[in-house]
Amino acid sequence: MDYVGHDLRPILLTGAAGYLGRHVLAKLNARRIPCAPTSLGGRIGESCDLTDIEAVRSLLDRIRPSVVIHCAALVPKSVPAYDDISTAEFSVAMLKNVAENARCRVVLASSMTVYAGATEFPVDEEGVEAPAAGYARGKWMAEQALFGRDSPGDVALRLPGLFGPPRRSGLLYNAAKAFMTRGNFELTTPAELWAAMAVEDAAEYLVRAAVMPSDSPPQAVNVGYEGEFDVPSAVAQIAACCEVEWNSPLIRVKTFSMCLQRLESRYGMLAETFQQRLEQLVDDVRHDVKTESAADLDSI
Repeated sequence: MDYVGHDLRPILLTGAAGYLGRHVLAKLNARRIPCAPTSLGGRIGESCDLTDIEAVRSLLDRIRPSVVIHCAALVPKSVPAYDDISTAEFSVAMLKNVAENARCRVVLASSMTVYAGATEFPVDEEGVEAPAAGYARGKWMAEQALFGRDSPGDVALRLPGLFGPPRRSGLLYNAAKAFMTRGNFELTTPAELWAAMAVEDAAEYLVRAAVMPSDSPPQAVNVGYEGEFDVPSAVAQIAACCEVEWNSPLIRVKTFSMCLQRLESRYGMLAETFQQRLEQLVDDVRHDVKTESAADLDSI
């Protein structure tokens, strides 16, 4: 995809030290797109506490960005933490400070968790109701804060959970590793918060949203792969890649799917499929397992 003609003012990338932010930064650098990364504590780029409104104003005045890609957020580390409203409020405060002071378009990394209460699928961008609490409500509130400034070109990309290097955790990674090392993986609960997109693909869509000119009204865009998804099916695909027979547990699961027409019309669809990304994940896990085995032998 051709990005020639992009504004020479830099893109401000928040959360550049995070899992998603690092991949976005790598893609911007690979395309030689001017970028000003920022992170809490300055681990990557400039240090800025986005909950400090004066610090945010100073940052924006100095950088004068063409676009803001807002990846900064507190991401829960466990399933119970997704109900923590204080974590959500912290993330909303950061977005509000950026949105209320930026004089440019903002691309927000939002989440499919805003559909937490959905009962009919595929979900479309206009059919969401305000989630009741926690992380999902925080993402929804951040979207409303962004859309409330009514600035053309603003967009919230509703991303699935993410997987892929360098992350060595999560349900899909652990399933692949279990099949390779123990030959089996137990799925005992109907996990609904799960990783359904390779992080590099999510980063690609954020970059496309930032560099492709837009004067559309502020809106959300679903991001994902074609098809229906559920945890047991994904684990079964991983088992097949590992050449392991695995019987799906008899538990009730929610099949999730999104309407992707808006995504396709605005940014195009990537050639990669969910199946291909799962195969790549299995290859990555296989490499990790071999590396760990070699390290264990060296230590003997």
